[in-house]
Amino acid sequence: MQEAQQGSLAPSRLLKFYSGYRLCLAALLLWLGQLDSSPIYFADSNSGLFSVTAAVYLLASLINLPLLHLLRWRPNETLLFGILLVDVVAINLMLYSSGGMAGSMGYLLMVTVAASGTFLSTRLALSIAAIASFIPVSIAMSEFLLSNGDQAQVLASGIFGILLFGTALIFIYLAKRLTLVEELAENESRAATRLQQINDLVFNKMLTGIIVFDSDFRIEQLNERASLLLGSSDSQKLLARRDSLYQVAELLPYYHDWKANPQRQLPTYECKNSAIPLQISFSEIRSAEIVDTILFIEDARTLSQHAQQLKNSSLGHLTSSIAHEIRNPLGAISHAAQLLQESNLAQSDQQLVDVVLRHSSRMDNVVRDILQLSRQQAPQISVTNIYDNCMLTKTQVQESNQFNNPQIEVDSSAQAVNAPFDGGQLQQVLVNLISNGLRHSEKKTGLPWVAVKFDYQTDMNLAMLKIYDRGDGISAANKDKIFEPFFTTEKQGVGLGLYIARELCEINFATLSYVYKSPTEAYFKIVFSDPAKLLPRNAENEQNRSDH
Repeated sequence: MQEAQQGSLAPSRLLKFYSGYRLCLAALLLWLGQLDSSPIYFADSNSGLFSVTAAVYLLASLINLPLLHLLRWRPNETLLFGILLVDVVAINLMLYSSGGMAGSMGYLLMVTVAASGTFLSTRLALSIAAIASFIPVSIAMSEFLLSNGDQAQVLASGIFGILLFGTALIFIYLAKRLTLVEELAENESRAATRLQQINDLVFNKMLTGIIVFDSDFRIEQLNERASLLLGSSDSQKLLARRDSLYQVAELLPYYHDWKANPQRQLPTYECKNSAIPLQISFSEIRSAEIVDTILFIEDARTLSQHAQQLKNSSLGHLTSSIAHEIRNPLGAISHAAQLLQESNLAQSDQQLVDVVLRHSSRMDNVVRDILQLSRQQAPQISVTNIYDNCMLTKTQVQESNQFNNPQIEVDSSAQAVNAPFDGGQLQQVLVNLISNGLRHSEKKTGLPWVAVKFDYQTDMNLAMLKIYDRGDGISAANKDKIFEPFFTTEKQGVGLGLYIARELCEINFATLSYVYKSPTEAYFKIVFSDPAKLLPRNAENEQNRSDH
């Protein structure tokens, strides 16, 4: 089967070379046939037969060229056998007409036999060699038997036939070896190409951004994730191959800090073109005299989510114990105050009892919020519809009766927006933000109003929610404190609402921030993670849920 395939798929380059050789040889022999001063070829010979044969051979060679071209130099084995058979017959006729084995025409047959060993299967190649050797041997034997020919001519033709068979066998062996080497090289090339494709796919689809740069900070390679995490500038990728890392100059101090202390944990970096917190790390590649550096860029929200789970697990055990110890005496104090309130007390004493009850209730709310935070379950993240969750939250707030006719405007232009988040925890975050906005709007305007709008971070195709209200906003002095636990500007507030909301966003791979652009434009913004990102419920999450 291999031999048949070898014959049917002759190497096109070799076949082109052999076709050119046949054409030049036929033209040269025809020209030599016209020279009367060529005793080497035409002593005691038939120059007319030589010239006619050379002319026919040249014509056949010319006809074969367009035919082979139409077949895209991939003729079948039958056609190749016919072409080589024409060569053998033509050269033997010219060999006979130029004086037989006494001339040097016979050596041309070795080229044809060698070509048959290259282009044809073993059986057909040996057939060409047999035909090529049979003709001169039969002519020499007939001349020896019928016309008292030279015995040495018979011996020479026999030896020449043996040489033709030897040439055929050698080239058959070499062709097989060449075919094996080519198949091996092709297989290796195919495997290398496939491996390169896999490497490129893995490199570009990694969730960790990778940038490889040289000692001159010239970028040699970077993947898609790195471009996405760093954001874009004027709708163009911030970095590309052959660019300089100086284009993101904020990364250079991180590199120098790492060079000064490779063991140091670098701080979180937030690129000005992207609102995603990034964790930066470096590593070196040394080969001979070349030193390249790899810059790893990771979404810090993923690391924060795992850290938050560990923190909540540890905090839960501690706060549960503390809350239990506080609630028992607090309940006794509240109960005693209620009994006193039912007694006939003086007005001054009744006011003191009211103070005790009011602050007992506040302390109970603080303990409840702390327990809610510490017992927070690991999120069951799935791709959820953001619009549907907003509508459910709107219904919850309206049915809570905390506000008189609350006006909650939900943007209906993006009803198909999806993002990975725990649906219950997302509603908890939205209840907190919307209630907070309604309270501040009512405080300033007398009307509880909130608008929930959708948007996209276009460079990374990340969904965003923006919650607007008509309150006074947050002062510059308090802007960096609002997400701290127990920070509040309300007398009755506990100061855990925004802190819990941000914690829930982080463990769901989202970010919650406050954006202040002007006194009339300020809002809370939630940036969700990529819906295509793989967020499985792993064994660690299952273990955390079982612990709680």
